[in-house]
Amino acid sequence: MNAEIAGAAWVLPLTFAALGLSAALVLIRLIRGPRAVDRVVAIDALTMIAIAAIALFALATGEPMLLDAAVVLALMSFLGTAAFILLFRRRGRGPDEAVTWKDKAPAGGETLAMAPGREERR
Repeated sequence: MNAEIAGAAWVLPLTFAALGLSAALVLIRLIRGPRAVDRVVAIDALTMIAIAAIALFALATGEPMLLDAAVVLALMSFLGTAAFILLFRRRGRGPDEAVTWKDKAPAGGETLAMAPGREERR
């Protein structure tokens, strides 16, 4: 992996700086919240930034073994996000909280076949 990259002298430092700036902005979202779901998305975004930084560092140093670390971090990030989804679903904080059309009992003149949001005109 010793290929020369055109413009590497200025592109790689610029990319590292952009990753650092985006990580700082995501850290602000992680700290400020306001909800737990926002924090989970911020953690997921930080892991994606870390994966990009590892891959970029592998490119800059010519170490292909670092790409394995990026793949392992991506897999762990997926598992962590899936675990958070299960955690929120159990606590009732997820999308299951919203009332769906199936939960409403049919009232006078309504049928379950009616589309949500449409009212029957008489």
